[in-house]
Formats: sequence, C-alpha cells, structure tokens
Amino acid sequence: MTEASTDTQEAPETEMVDVQGRKVEIKQLNDAQIALMARDVRLLTKAGVDGTRKMDAVARMFSVLESVVLKQEDKDYMEDLIVAGELDLKQLTSFVTVFMEDEEEAPKPKVRRGRPPVKRS
Repeated sequence: MTEASTDTQEAPETEMVDVQGRKVEIKQLNDAQIALMARDVRLLTKAGVDGTRKMDAVARMFSVLESVVLKQEDKDYMEDLIVAGELDLKQLTSFVTVFMEDEEEAPKPKVRRGRPPVKRS
C-alpha cells in the first residue's frame, strides 16, 4: 500500500456499547469479518458437522468480535466476564448490529396494484 492511499482511507466508525454496565468502545466490523461471522453461524446451525469444526468456528467468532474492541483493558474485562460465565457469544453478537441500528430505513415506495382508474364520460 502506498502512503497516498493510506491518507485517503477513512477510519472505521466507532460506537460505545454497554457490556455488563461498562461502556466499551468498538469499531465497526468490515465486510470480510461480517461474511466470516455469517459463515460460522451457518456452520454452527448445520446438522452433521464435526464438533471440532464447530468449536473452531466459535473460537474464530470470538476472535473476530474481540478484534473490534479498541482498548486492551476492555478486552481483558470482557475475557474475565467470559471466563466467569457472565458474558456469552450471543451477547457479543450485538457488536455486529449496533452500527445497523443507526442507519435510518429508507421509506418504502407505495405500490399501486391493478389498473389506474378510467374516467368515463
């Protein structure tokens, strides 16, 4: 990557999320991370998948979610909660959706069904 290209890149968007009463700053997942998470979720819900592959998928998901936490002390805090059983993967997946909540949905266009009314004289 050239120096000029790094200057034009935008910094990832950040948000503050509540993790067991503590405000933790996270950066937005990139497209590749979201795709990887989606693939792993599908793998976990599939029947007939080897338990080792499922455990690898869970570990990978935790790694992706941990990578978006900006401060090391927040990562350590969250790891302590996970070890104590007070924070689980389902709670951490809110990191994926927190950035989607800010975007306003575009209004849906009104769709007319059928033919337009015909004026008869």
